[in-house]
Order: sequence, then structure tokens, then C-alpha cells
Amino acid sequence: MEAKTSSLEQTTETKKEKDDDSKAYQRKAKIVALREGLVRCILHFKVAGFILFLACVPLPIFLKANSWLVPKLIFSTIVRWPAPFVNLSCPSDFGLNATRNFYMDVEDGIRVGAWHTLPATLAEESDLPWDAYEDTLKSGKTIFLYLHGNSDTRGGHHRVQLYKFLSKLDAHVLTIDYRGYGDSTGSPSVEGVVKDAHFAYKWLKEKSGGAPIFLWGHSLGTAITTKLAHKLCAEDDHPIGVILESPFNNMVDAAHHHPFVYPFRMVPGFLEYITESIAEHEVNFSSDHYITEVTPHILILHAEDDLVVPFHLGHKLYQQAKKSRSKHTGGVELVAFQGHHGYGHKHICKAPELPDIVMNFVEKAYADARK
Repeated sequence: MEAKTSSLEQTTETKKEKDDDSKAYQRKAKIVALREGLVRCILHFKVAGFILFLACVPLPIFLKANSWLVPKLIFSTIVRWPAPFVNLSCPSDFGLNATRNFYMDVEDGIRVGAWHTLPATLAEESDLPWDAYEDTLKSGKTIFLYLHGNSDTRGGHHRVQLYKFLSKLDAHVLTIDYRGYGDSTGSPSVEGVVKDAHFAYKWLKEKSGGAPIFLWGHSLGTAITTKLAHKLCAEDDHPIGVILESPFNNMVDAAHHHPFVYPFRMVPGFLEYITESIAEHEVNFSSDHYITEVTPHILILHAEDDLVVPFHLGHKLYQQAKKSRSKHTGGVELVAFQGHHGYGHKHICKAPELPDIVMNFVEKAYADARK
């Protein structure tokens, strides 16, 4: 009996020693893990510090020596999705029916690709010959000239969705790729892309027999649209209405608030470099200046969850436009889309209330034009 008790005590002591050894090992492992974590943390801080050093010292020097990068980034003609070699001459490849591809010779060496999408009621005539498309512009249907934003082409997915949306409203849609975009020739500049848009507008006026035309611009296209509208008003050939989707007030503010710029906002001199480069290459796109002399009705559409062009920049443009309104000009309206819908920068056309918003705007513009 005593032997069994002694054996049991030895077993208990052995188990206790093993438990103690296990706990000691676990404590040691925790200390080692903590030490390794601390080493990794220090290493990360060193790497972050080195990156910050590179950003604060060589980056501004590099950028100042290469200010030409800013206009390249603003226009972003090299960015194309889903593929860089899509066949833009075949709109049906993009899911567009009753759409004609053609080209406009704006000036020597500049040929601009364009798509003309028919209104839904005319699109039912699927056997319509290509040469009859221009004649349909005299049908009395609403006409939109759509001016897209930077990067990609007239075949961008969200752009195609908008053409379909406008076609369902029984409107003609003409869209172009400015010089340097898509299959258009040349390289973009502020004056160049506005000249392309101006040519497209005049082409529409001629082919439609002088019918009223609405302008619709998105993102960077809102700046091109605003400058075009300003130019047309000065020529006494203003559009009947202007729709600005996800607009900004000027390029300096838009660049300073762009998500790609945020990581570098704390780098000394970086924002000043952006501002100076925009001024040097004359790519400011000062919509807040030009919009004050745009006399037709203006509709601004902006999603509150827009991460590319923050909502407050569109609101600034709205406030500037509102200040310039008088009894001799059309009204200005801002429609804000709440962030929980998730429309962001490109998908306002998904809003179920958008058809009513656009049609009410169109009817108001037509009614005022008849006065």
C-alpha cells in the first residue's frame, strides 16, 4: 500500500514537473515571439522611414525635373480597360445595337473616332442603312453630345451603360474619343480636346438642321463640357441644357483631393509641385470660372460616396454657378445621391430615379426655350 502511494506521488511529481516545463517553454516561446514581433516592428519602422526619406528628398526633386508627367496623368490616355486593343470600329462588340461608328476630321492630322447611338424607337429599325443615320438626327428626337472623362475609351463599360440609358429615353447619343484617346489620332491638350468637342457639336447642329442639343459630361468630361458651353455661349450658339456628372470646380482642387495624391500630401512641396505643374502646362480646367458665363439650364449629378472626385468639389461648382444665375439665364440644380447606394464615381446611371430626373430637366429646358 505504501509502495503504491509512493509510486502515485512520484507520478504526480513527474506530471507537475512536466507541466512546469511546459509552462516555462510557453513563457519562453511568448518572449521569443514578442522579441521577434518587436524586431519586425522596428524593421517596418526603418523601411517606412526610408520610404519617407525617399519621398521627402528625391521624389520632389524628380518631379520638379519632370513636370510633364502631370498633364500625362490628368489625361491618362494610356490607361485602357478591359483591353488596350479592342476594336472600337465595331460598337456591337460592346453590346451596343443600332450604333454607327465613324470618324471626324477635325483638322490636319487629327481624326476623331465617334459613335452615334439611335433612340430606342428608331433602333427598332434594325435594317437601317449606315448612310441613313445622319438623316435620323432631323427626326425631332432629343440629342445628347456625351463627353467622357479621362482614361479608357468611348467603349468603357460605364459609358456604354449611359448610352443605353439615354437611348431608352428615346434620345440620340453622339460620343467621341478626343485626340489621343481610343483610335483617335494626335495627343490631348486642353485646347485640343475642347476643339474636338466643339467640332462634334457643330457637326450635330449641321446634320440635325439646327436642332437643340444637350451636353452631358462626366468627370474630366465635365470640365471639357463647361469650357465648350462657355465657348458656345460666347458664339451665341449655346446648347439647350448642360448635365455635369461627378464634376469638380478646378483641376488644382481635383488633383489635391485625388486618391492617388493622398499618400504624398504630407511630402513637403508636393502639393505646390502639383499646382505649379498644372499652371505651367495650362491644364487647370477652371470650370468654376467658365460656368459663370454658361447661360443654359445646368443639372449637376454627384454621388456622396464618390472617392475620385469628392462630392464637396461638385458642390463648390454648384455654388459658383448659382451665384451667376439671373433672370436672363437658366436655372442650376444639384442632385445628390446618398452614399449608401454605392454609385461612387461611375454608376449614377444605375439610380432608379435618374430617368425622371433627366426627363424633368429636359422638359424644363424645352419649355423655357419655347418662351
